[in-house]
Amino acid sequence: MRRTALQLTLAGLAALALVLATVAVQLTTSRTATAAAGQTSAVNGGPDSFTQQLPTGGASQYTTPLERCHTSPSYPLSGTNPILNEPLTTAFTSNVPLSVSARADNTTGYGLRELVFTNRSDKPVHLDCGVLIFRAPSGSDQHHYGASQAFGHPQQDFVEVKRGDGTSFYIVRLGFHDVPLPQRGIDPGHTWVYKLGGPNQGAVSLETTRDSIRFTADLNVSSNTDLVKKYGTVRYAN
Repeated sequence: MRRTALQLTLAGLAALALVLATVAVQLTTSRTATAAAGQTSAVNGGPDSFTQQLPTGGASQYTTPLERCHTSPSYPLSGTNPILNEPLTTAFTSNVPLSVSARADNTTGYGLRELVFTNRSDKPVHLDCGVLIFRAPSGSDQHHYGASQAFGHPQQDFVEVKRGDGTSFYIVRLGFHDVPLPQRGIDPGHTWVYKLGGPNQGAVSLETTRDSIRFTADLNVSSNTDLVKKYGTVRYAN
């Protein structure tokens, strides 16, 4: 009887262990699916060649064209932001030769969504005062610039325009200060990244974000002031 009871106990423990192992596997699988990363393919935008006037002046020479976007007022709007009345962009557009892909470390809950641009031309692209517009999940609480080569002191003029469906338009003017010209652009074959962190990553696909991108480089040292005034950006610090 004791042996039979012992055998039944061992059998019961083995069955319990099997159930626990199955639950553990299911939980692990669920976590993996929830935190699944994603990345799109790259698409090209812009002309095959371009001409860009470069600003004169030196780092920290604030009255020269090089430092033209080191400071900026905010441009508050009254009424509806005009971007809400514009047709949705469904293919990446640019006025300089770039390719772009989108990636995220989470495609459901909170995550970091990155727009990865590559200079596909044979000469540097000057990014200072360039305006980036795209659609992504609403509620971003972090947004910043990075690059595969040396860069310094980036800041931005920024506004989020909510669409009411869990997604927002983001309008950004890049700006740099107190660094030389080469640190304000991207060389041929190198990449620069705009990173946007926030919740509800499942609100819009990475492909939709990628295909919603509009980038307007400052080709004539005009600072793209007309665009930031039009969309009512707010000056952010470094």
